[in-house]
Amino acid sequence: MLIQFTIENHRSIRDQAVISFAASKDTSLESCLIHPDDKRTLLPVLAVYGANAAGKSNVLHALMTMKDMIVGTSSRLSKGQKLPWEPFAGNHRPTSLEAVFLYDGIRYAYGFSFDSEKIYSEYLYHWPNGREALIFSRENGLYEFRDNITEQVTLSNRTLDNKLYLVSSNDWNLPQTERAYKWFLEQVTIAPEQSAASSETVSELIRSDTKKAQILKELLLADLGISDITIRPLPGKEEVPIITTTHRFINDNGETGYFRLLMEQESSGTQRFFSRIGGWLQALENGSLLIVDEIERSMHPLLTRHLIEMIQDSAVNINGTQLLFTTHDALLLDLNFLRRDQIWFCEKNEASCATELYPLSSFSPRKNENIRKGYLQGRFGAIPFIGGEEVWQG
Repeated sequence: MLIQFTIENHRSIRDQAVISFAASKDTSLESCLIHPDDKRTLLPVLAVYGANAAGKSNVLHALMTMKDMIVGTSSRLSKGQKLPWEPFAGNHRPTSLEAVFLYDGIRYAYGFSFDSEKIYSEYLYHWPNGREALIFSRENGLYEFRDNITEQVTLSNRTLDNKLYLVSSNDWNLPQTERAYKWFLEQVTIAPEQSAASSETVSELIRSDTKKAQILKELLLADLGISDITIRPLPGKEEVPIITTTHRFINDNGETGYFRLLMEQESSGTQRFFSRIGGWLQALENGSLLIVDEIERSMHPLLTRHLIEMIQDSAVNINGTQLLFTTHDALLLDLNFLRRDQIWFCEKNEASCATELYPLSSFSPRKNENIRKGYLQGRFGAIPFIGGEEVWQG
C-alpha cells in the first residue's frame, strides 16, 4: 500500500511535490478507510483535478517512470544507454523520486535521483520492528550497507552507473532488497489504454468460469445489457480473439429473445468499461495500487462512479486496493462520495509554469459545502482561465 509519493524536477513539476494516501483527522466516510495495522489509516482512493496542461498526468507519469526504471524497459539498459530523464524545462538538476509504502506489514522508504547519464543517489530503509533501519544507501558511487556487507559490496561493484542497485541486487537474488522490488513488480498496476481484445478482461474470462461469472456480474450491474460473452481466436491469428456479446431482450409478445454483437460494434463506453473491468477485479484480488489517467474517458459518469465505488466500498475492497487517478469529472466532487483529503488539485504557476500540487483539505471546506460549485467557480484553483478580458472575434 502506498503511503506517500514525492517528486522533484520531473516534466512540469519543478519543486518538490508530495501526494499522500495517509488519512487526515477528517471523520467523514470512515467506513471506506484502510487500516493496515494499529498505527496507520490510509485512503483507498485519490482523485487529481486540474486544467489541461496543468501537470495532472505528470504526477502519474513520475510514478510510472519509477516503476519502469525498476521493473520495466529502463531497468535493462546497457552501459552508456540513456535513462528516461525528463526534467523541468531549463533545469539541469537530477530528478528525485521517492515512494513510502507498506509490503507484508513492513514500512519501506525507497528513493533515488538521476539524470540521463547516471544514478546519483539511491536509498532503501525499512521499519521491521517499528524503528528505522538502513538496508542500503548510495551517494555518488559510494555505498553503505547494514547487513550481508561482503556480498553487497561485490554486487555494488557490478552495478552500472545507469542502473539502480535495487534492480542489480535482485538480479542476484539478494534477500535484503527482494520485498521492496516485489512491491513495484506486483503491487503497482498501471491501467493502460488498450483495446478490448488485448485487455486483462480477456485473460480473466479465459482463466476460469468463476472469473467469467464475476465479469458478467459487473457488466450486468453496469447496465450494459450484456448477458454473455464468447471468445474465439481469429483464424490464422490465434493471438487475436474475436469477442462476441450476447444481449437479452423481451419482444412485444413478452417472449425472450437474444441478439449478438461483435465487441467493436458496442459503444466506445461499453468497450472501455469491458477493457478495464478485468484488471479492476484482478487489482481487488491482489490488493494492488491502480494508476489511471483520465478515468472518465469515453465512459458515462455513472460507470466511472461505479468503478471508483468498488475501491471505496470496504465490503468489496477487502485486500487494501488503492486507486490513484486523474479526472475532469466534476460530478465526482461530492463530499458524500469522496473525503476532503481524497481530492487533490494541480495548478500551473502563472509566472514559473511549474506545477503546484495540493489537497482540498488545505482549504478546510465545510462538510456540507457544495465543493463542485466552488471548484467550477474557481475557489480552489486548478481550472482553465478562459477568455479573460479579450473576446474572440471572427
